Amino acid sequence: MLLVALLASSQGQQSLSELAKAAMQVFKYISYMQLGMICLLAPVFCAAAITQERDSRTYMILLATPLTNAQIVLGSLFSRLYYIVALLLSGVPVFAITLFYGGVTASNIATSFAIALSTTFFTGSLAIAIAVFRLGSGKTVFWFYVFNAIYLVAIYLADTMYLRGTTGGTTWLTGIHPFLALDSIVDPSGYRTPEPETMSDRFLLMKWYLAYPARSYIALTTLASFLLVIPSAIVLRRIAQRTEVGIYEYFRGIIMRGKEAKGRKARTVWNNPVAWREGATRAGFSGRGLTRWMMILIGVAVALVVLWLYHSRILTVRETRQVVVALIMVEFSVALLVATNTSASAVTRERESQTLDLLLVTPITSRYYIWGKLRGLVSFMIPFVAVPTLTILLIILYDIVASVASATVREWVVWPETLVTLPVILTVLMSWACMLGLQLSLKWSRTLVAVMASLGVLAGACSVLGVCGFAMAVHGSWFGIVVSAFSPFTVVCVLVDPWVFAPGSFGSEGFFIEGSTNYSAPLMVGRVLLLISTFVSAGAYCLLVWTMYRSMVRNFDMIIRRQHS
Repeated sequence: MLLVALLASSQGQQSLSELAKAAMQVFKYISYMQLGMICLLAPVFCAAAITQERDSRTYMILLATPLTNAQIVLGSLFSRLYYIVALLLSGVPVFAITLFYGGVTASNIATSFAIALSTTFFTGSLAIAIAVFRLGSGKTVFWFYVFNAIYLVAIYLADTMYLRGTTGGTTWLTGIHPFLALDSIVDPSGYRTPEPETMSDRFLLMKWYLAYPARSYIALTTLASFLLVIPSAIVLRRIAQRTEVGIYEYFRGIIMRGKEAKGRKARTVWNNPVAWREGATRAGFSGRGLTRWMMILIGVAVALVVLWLYHSRILTVRETRQVVVALIMVEFSVALLVATNTSASAVTRERESQTLDLLLVTPITSRYYIWGKLRGLVSFMIPFVAVPTLTILLIILYDIVASVASATVREWVVWPETLVTLPVILTVLMSWACMLGLQLSLKWSRTLVAVMASLGVLAGACSVLGVCGFAMAVHGSWFGIVVSAFSPFTVVCVLVDPWVFAPGSFGSEGFFIEGSTNYSAPLMVGRVLLLISTFVSAGAYCLLVWTMYRSMVRNFDMIIRRQHS
């Protein structure tokens, strides 16, 4: 990617200064991509470091060895981080190519890699800490992705939309956010850092923190990594001695100590018990179910805050639309990651716990088993679709009530038909992600490999479709709307904010000018075309899911026999 970007950016460049600027831009975007992949890959590698021992029934044997808690935790952490560090170091010679073009110094490259390495250490330590206190690699990755997405997006939006506008450069959030710290290195002209001499009113540590945000981030994340690893090493055997199911059951056992078990009520099983096990038991009020409902409550609370800001005129219509797009994109990204990770471990978990062989000797057929897995996983993911749908519903209802109350035609923040198209396309895309994870979970025998392969395929498909979709939506007109509907992230953005993401069709040179109340015929044609294209895209993804399902049913027995041979 770096070589292609350099060749593309150097075409038509005549002077050395232009080549240096092009090389700096290429280095900037590649650094962003590398840091983003670190945030995505580190939890996958490190999440199963301890929980894999527990899943394979060798955890207690490991604890019975003379190894200390620190040796187990640090050995698991550094053995997993080795792969990511090796990937980073293998990119150093490639990044060094930019030195020949000028504009990029060896110090910039070293600092960029130091930020990536410290982020790797921190994310790995955080994943190890969650793995020590909880059970199951799927839960570990789930918790980490939720925390990671909320933290990265919320801090970045708060800095770019509010704090940076008052300072024009470094803020107190820069030193605690990887991408903001990277901004101060790869974009020094656009993200200014103050000199220590200009901050005479601040004490020494704050001067150093604001003047050198990248170094501050590296130091703080390294220190936080040790603070996460030390408690994990202390409580590892204490939790294991009490229970095998994590800190939740540990404290529950303390509270319930001395009380007799009163039993629990019988639960109604669905017609397909495989689907019930995947959907109902995962969604219960414990572990991952509690996390899912917490995410739903947080999403609804944020939507109400945005609606209040819009009602108070703190946010304009355009700003409200931008915030809604950012909010839905975060929720959609987390949902895709959770769906892929959960489905990728659905079959491998059965194989590792040695319950798949028991299922194979029952009258359950491959069709019944795979359909149950898919149905249960989609049922588990439905609330993730309900949150952005509820956000759109609240905003549309507010616009309707405000229009009736004022007896005037207001500009829509989101078009009413989005309330129908958005949940349909999101549900279908969730089904596609679950089917993708299931297929690779059946193909690979190890959970880590299946999760890595699923995330790689998902990221590659969404990236390629996103590049094509956004390009066609921006530069195309009629045909651009049709193409954008088949790109997962593009169609979500176009449905919520077509004026920004599809200016070729709905911008000043297209069908409709934002802010105008002239509902002309071309505008209605564009909206109808977007509606039809979205449903056609949903049908195409449904056909793809059905094709993948038929392929899994047809090859199920052959794959299982090959893995047992």
